[in-house]
Amino acid sequence: MFKTAWQAIKEAKDIVLVSHIIPDCDTLGCSLALYGILQKEGKNVFLFNATENLPKKLRFMPYFNEIHSYLPSKFDMVIVCDCANFDRTGLNIEVIKKRAFVINIDHHLTNSNFGDINLVVSPNSSASMVVYEMLKQNNIKFTPEAASCLYIGTIDDTGFFAYGTMNASTFFDMGELVNFGADPVLISKQLKQSVPLARFRLREYAAKSFDLLRNGMVGLLFIWQEDLKRTGAKREDTEDIINLIRDIVSVEMAVMILEEEDGSFKISLRSKNYLDVSKIALKFGGGGHFGAAGFESSMMHAEDIAKMILNEFDKGMKEYGTKK
Repeated sequence: MFKTAWQAIKEAKDIVLVSHIIPDCDTLGCSLALYGILQKEGKNVFLFNATENLPKKLRFMPYFNEIHSYLPSKFDMVIVCDCANFDRTGLNIEVIKKRAFVINIDHHLTNSNFGDINLVVSPNSSASMVVYEMLKQNNIKFTPEAASCLYIGTIDDTGFFAYGTMNASTFFDMGELVNFGADPVLISKQLKQSVPLARFRLREYAAKSFDLLRNGMVGLLFIWQEDLKRTGAKREDTEDIINLIRDIVSVEMAVMILEEEDGSFKISLRSKNYLDVSKIALKFGGGGHFGAAGFESSMMHAEDIAKMILNEFDKGMKEYGTKK
């Protein structure tokens, strides 16, 4: 599978690397790592992300400034990174497939296998590790930049190895990326010790505003546009807020419902031990992992969304109870 994908890449000339909208470290880790590698392979490579205002905290990543919010005029291959569904790219799959061969690189259980080649390895700790395995199996030399991007993608997607699918080989692979040039101390400082004041204020708001439900097993937080304006925070500053709620000792599921500028909502779900939140997200058209998932909604009020999620939580807990 890895060799088939790489052979197809070798035959392509003009390649667009696509990361999902409102990108995180993993989707960018994949695309930015491949950008440098494929340039060295003599390919004409273009980085695309439909989000016009990219997260500022990721500006330290190699090649970040090469990302564009428009497509080039000519391309014969599109490589989609870390997208369970093609809709997450902000592009139309029918239009793209008329123009190019599509390779789908991902690690989500809920991936819809939309590519001409689906390099979907699930479970896996990150999509970045899928790229790592493809490069290794095809004997591609890692650059320090590529190693850094893949390290960043994996360490962020696993919450610094706090969750996700990991085993001994994960840590061996991460050690190899360090040997190839990734600097774990510098990366940790960039991701963990560069918190904007506005994000700090938003965390303070979240700590005072969430609700504990279902005997403390569910933590629920609404974040409204007014809250962002009051704290000076940006959308990207909400990224890790939900983890603060999940970390409360009694909480099994954390829910964050974020109001978007257009009045729609982004819903983030986290679980700790035994609830598969990807099943909940899938019911509402989203997806994700066992312990981290999400979906979007433009048709319901926030309070109604919360009620529906709580109903799914109750069902999930009953199902778990039958398995104990």
